[in-house]
Amino acid sequence: MFAFLKGVIHSKDLSGGAVNRLVIDVSGVGFELLMATRSLLNVPKPGEEALIHTFMSVRETEITLFGFESADERQIFLILQTVSGVGPKLALAIVGTLGVKLLVDAILSEDTKTISQTPGVGPKVAQRIALELKTKIEEFSSRMGGPLEPVTVAADIQEEVRSILTNLGYTVTEVGTALRKAQLEETVGEDVESLVRYSLKVLGTSARS
Repeated sequence: MFAFLKGVIHSKDLSGGAVNRLVIDVSGVGFELLMATRSLLNVPKPGEEALIHTFMSVRETEITLFGFESADERQIFLILQTVSGVGPKLALAIVGTLGVKLLVDAILSEDTKTISQTPGVGPKVAQRIALELKTKIEEFSSRMGGPLEPVTVAADIQEEVRSILTNLGYTVTEVGTALRKAQLEETVGEDVESLVRYSLKVLGTSARS
């Protein structure tokens, strides 16, 4: 029913979990929306105007509005719910934990370990997401601005690099971003040592910026 809401941010409520609350004042009416943490943090401050993409979930006992930073985030949220066992709150948590780009990359490369980093997503659900959504995500990624670069690094090497970097304290999102950059850099080798060295360089640069 609602594609988006445009109004003044009334309040933000960070719960400390994957799902948070935002209240937006639209012509004197306060709409409460559930949003992922990463999206809520990017929303303007209270008192400032914003346009929030939305989806209304209607169930027997409740009506819930979900908010999104972008139309792409809203679309992949809807796609995730076509998988058995993935409801709207879990779909929001997945998008919020990984972000659109990392989630798309993980599904296309069938990287179930990355997908299962979301709280509440076990190995079986992650496998269903990767297998059932690959075709849909290929179509979705082409609408985002063209097909994504194919993943050329072997899955076992990627997993070892992820393990090394996460053990050093980097987050799943940070590691995924560094690996994507490594795969697009032709001068970087596809062995563990080269990928770790390049990723650390990228992560170090990001930390200083």
